Amino acid sequence: MRFRSVLTLLSCLMFLSGCQPSERTTKKESKNIAPAKQQNEQTYDIAVDQASILKDFITWYTYDYKNINLTQNFIGLDADSIEIDKALFLTKLKTGNYIPFKIKIVNNIPVYQLSKNNNIGNDVRNTIKQKAEIESFHFQMEGKEFPDFNFTDLQNRTYNSSNTKDKVVLLKCWFINCVACVNEFPELNALVDKYPDRKDILFISLAIDNKSELKAFLKKKEFKYAVIPDQENFMRNKLNVQMYPTHILINKKGEIVKETNDINDILPFFEEEILKL
Repeated sequence: MRFRSVLTLLSCLMFLSGCQPSERTTKKESKNIAPAKQQNEQTYDIAVDQASILKDFITWYTYDYKNINLTQNFIGLDADSIEIDKALFLTKLKTGNYIPFKIKIVNNIPVYQLSKNNNIGNDVRNTIKQKAEIESFHFQMEGKEFPDFNFTDLQNRTYNSSNTKDKVVLLKCWFINCVACVNEFPELNALVDKYPDRKDILFISLAIDNKSELKAFLKKKEFKYAVIPDQENFMRNKLNVQMYPTHILINKKGEIVKETNDINDILPFFEEEILKL
């Protein structure tokens, strides 16, 4: 992963890379869902010991990594237990004055509540702010039209706004020396193999590196996405990519459905878009 801003979060992720992944729910977002009781509602309260969680940075980070996924759909509550939308929830987190805790699950959707704590350490504060800033940018991209493009891959196949219309596109932004980008190749190859005969689904990747560098590299590392070379300017100036890898899901209308840095966070939304084809 590569950041343009502070590297605090990256250091934490590297340090905790041995942690088991959290159980993350990624259901389709419903911004009007309230945590009030409904008929046949399944609600699970979660006990939260804030003092224990905040005893040191590593304990808090481990809790946050396993329980708080800002990319997924969630019900957000402010410090007064009033439901707020995702945009406002992220805006408050970006101040660095709040910590999110998972307090319950309603119909498989997690409920996160903001807690204001004047004793938040700078390392915790800065990490929360950075995570919220990244997710806030991704969230703002949702619903926007993907910029006009005309790509030619390493096999001389062309992709543009016209010939990808009415297709679902899963796009990856990466570069050769990005370790995280390359490590996910097997998982992405398996995803491509899952839909071998679907002409209405496209797997495309934009790479920073030039054509000759990519051809030499991909002789040693198989990658089944279409690979477009020399795309740093497009990713920087048109997509404003902040971190690598970045995954962008584009629907059949050419609109951005979801943008994430973890392929697993985008897959449920990808599957939903396929059902609409």
